[in-house]
Amino acid sequence: MANSFANPFERSRYLGSVSLVSPAIVRVNLPFATEVAPSQYAGHRVTRGQVGEFVVIESYAAAVIGRIVEIQLPDRDRLSVEPERKEGDQVANPIGVVRLLGSVDLNFSRSSRGIAEVPRIGDYVYLAHPDFMRFVIAATQGKAVDPIVVGHLRGAPETGIALSPASLFGRHCAVLGSTGGGKSWSTARLIEQISVRKGKVILLDPTGEYHSLGDMAQHVHLGGQKSGPDDLRRFVSFPYRHLNEIDVFAILQPSPGVQAPKLRDALTSLKLVQIEPTLADADGYLIKLNAAKQPINRALLKHDTVIREPSANYDITKLSRQILNECVFPMGSSKLHYGAVHDFSHSGCVTLCMRVESAVISPHLAPIFSPPAYMEDLTDVIRSFMVDESTSVLRISLQYLAFEHHTRELVVNAIGRHLLGMARDGAFNKTPLVVALDEAHQFLSKTVGDDVNKVQLDAFGLIAKEGRKYGLTCLLATQRPRDIPEDVLSQVGMFVVHRLINERDQAVVVNASGVLDGSAAAFLANLRDGEALIVGGDSIMPLPIIMTPPLRQPRLPDVESKTWLHGVDK
Repeated sequence: MANSFANPFERSRYLGSVSLVSPAIVRVNLPFATEVAPSQYAGHRVTRGQVGEFVVIESYAAAVIGRIVEIQLPDRDRLSVEPERKEGDQVANPIGVVRLLGSVDLNFSRSSRGIAEVPRIGDYVYLAHPDFMRFVIAATQGKAVDPIVVGHLRGAPETGIALSPASLFGRHCAVLGSTGGGKSWSTARLIEQISVRKGKVILLDPTGEYHSLGDMAQHVHLGGQKSGPDDLRRFVSFPYRHLNEIDVFAILQPSPGVQAPKLRDALTSLKLVQIEPTLADADGYLIKLNAAKQPINRALLKHDTVIREPSANYDITKLSRQILNECVFPMGSSKLHYGAVHDFSHSGCVTLCMRVESAVISPHLAPIFSPPAYMEDLTDVIRSFMVDESTSVLRISLQYLAFEHHTRELVVNAIGRHLLGMARDGAFNKTPLVVALDEAHQFLSKTVGDDVNKVQLDAFGLIAKEGRKYGLTCLLATQRPRDIPEDVLSQVGMFVVHRLINERDQAVVVNASGVLDGSAAAFLANLRDGEALIVGGDSIMPLPIIMTPPLRQPRLPDVESKTWLHGVDK
């Protein structure tokens, strides 16, 4: 047992003794905390008490792990550390406040978040050895298969911290941090590690910065256009038939009185003639003017299930005229027939038809309503990717997808809904899928559309709540945790938290993690670039580490690194 980890009670790492005990914290005498320079022992830096350091409290048959969150001098001693004061031989008596985090059973090599035995007055306190901390983490997780090295302890590059894939992605993962803190690097690192293990990950890349993944991934662009015949990039569309009715309503914004019912009827009619072309006229429209009701109603009953299925096909170019074809009296001279043109509804739908025509020819909505022939259907690309054993990462760039008409939000939400539908059908039972969503705050906890035609962007929230049992998990990256629904964050099992300055963001993480408290969250604002706090259900404590940089570092495409902003003459 002694060879499994460094001795946690080395005399050279002694800090002081316990002077006060409470259920969550202890106070420790730190007689050497005012020493100017730290010492070195066995190649490791040994401080005598610093805020943020992990400590080990020697208890009976166990080691209690804690973290120094505060150091102070009693008021009577506060002048003793003034270098210019030479009167008397007053000695400083610093006191440290240690937050208790967990305990390690040294006899059975097990660690847990609970405190088996509360420290006692007089117990010795030692600076935690990096190797012992690494052992503590491994003892919490048990024997991990093919663990992922995510980084190393601060100040000890040789102590790599490895977490099991299941602890990282088994119950969703969130990478949080303000701009410039290393959030994108950590996301890229995790995606690389999934690829190394031949896992499957679909990356939704709003800015295009993950193009640096290179040959590690398949790259497709949702939207955009080819620059010429030599352009070898793959472009994909998300055809309108994959949008549900409320998505279409959010884009076209029909009024609730006349337009909404006629739009709904027109969509149903176009789907019906796609199934039974004999009901349509020579131009492919379902004409209801003075038409018999029985054939139409019989066909609607027969094909009701197919019409209501996701991705039921229809021709959007015929929608505006079909809307006008719906503007008839429900009964004519006979109850068995539709009537003549209903002038009021016909005139009321003219503006809707104009919006439909404008949307169909809009270049911003081309990937949805009128994709060029060179664009592949994204849903087909996803299905092919899942059975392709040669590729582990599918990157979907949203760089060229427009913001107009809430196109980005609606399409990303629809992609999430499509993946959840695949998961419910068992597509990921044998090969679990991680869907990585960067800038997640743009696509969650939002409502788009007008007051009448609202769409709640809830697809990824549903994935977070129920996707895990179907083999579908999330990797959410965001710089604004406060904009992520709390019920979504509460489903996350692993947090990689980089620097967070905003107090609301810190509070959200504290509430969602169930492990962090105010004393630990106070460190978030001072984390260095690339440093993160690992917080997970399998971890004995929030763990500050320096994340390992990715092999392929994200960067925005088509942006020069040397410009006048960096003092370069032009």
